[in-house]
Amino acid sequence: MPAGFLYNNVAAGANLSSGDATFPTMPISNLQDPQPRRRVRFNDGTFFFDADFLSAKSIDVVGLISTTMTLVSSIRLRLSNDVGFASIVYDSGFVFAEASDEGQGNVIMVLPNVVSARYMRINVFDGGVPFIDAGVLVAGELWRAQRGMGYGVREGRVMLDRRDRNTFTGAEFPVPAIANPRVAAFTLPSLSTSEARNQHRDLVRLLGAAKDGLVIMELNDTLAERNRRAIWGAINVPGEDTAVSRDSFPLSSRALRVVERL
Repeated sequence: MPAGFLYNNVAAGANLSSGDATFPTMPISNLQDPQPRRRVRFNDGTFFFDADFLSAKSIDVVGLISTTMTLVSSIRLRLSNDVGFASIVYDSGFVFAEASDEGQGNVIMVLPNVVSARYMRINVFDGGVPFIDAGVLVAGELWRAQRGMGYGVREGRVMLDRRDRNTFTGAEFPVPAIANPRVAAFTLPSLSTSEARNQHRDLVRLLGAAKDGLVIMELNDTLAERNRRAIWGAINVPGEDTAVSRDSFPLSSRALRVVERL
């Protein structure tokens, strides 16, 4: 299956509310702060929060980035055009969040189809913890690539650990980083003319190199695997040309390297 890209996060401009986010230095507004580790704290393992996008938006992916949720935390996503959620356009039901330390606690929920909704409600249940933190809320419509990635995809981590060495004695002093961010490098070798002139242009224009986007490596992954592989970070690199290559009359290509933002 092809990859998916979220480059227009409609949650960044939403009105957020929750009666469970009362910790004064970790408010609900931190879900819209671009730094993932600037988190909101929900004062119980069971909570919900609402988002009002101010007008109906096209949505087929919703994610919570950098959370303290676990494999057994349960999450429910509902979308509606009714402020009271009397009529629902999408309801995931309660599912295991499948969040893990390997994926920085990310929970990335992909809808089967695009829906139009103004209001969103996320419920979380985890009876085994006194509170849950979450970093960034993302939501919007994915660019679902028409064709898959080229062979040679590389996935791993950027090693920020150090191994300092005394040049006189030869002794080593390993210094572990707090975290080594995930990295993915790949090529989209068969972009259609429409993708190159529409979705890719929008991605470059809206994100530049200063804003972050979401890359889902394989849309067909299970939720657990998607959480481990999807990367929230810079899709375009500062100081470099960001362009597609016209490799044939009908097709273009683009090479990307995405490093997780911590």
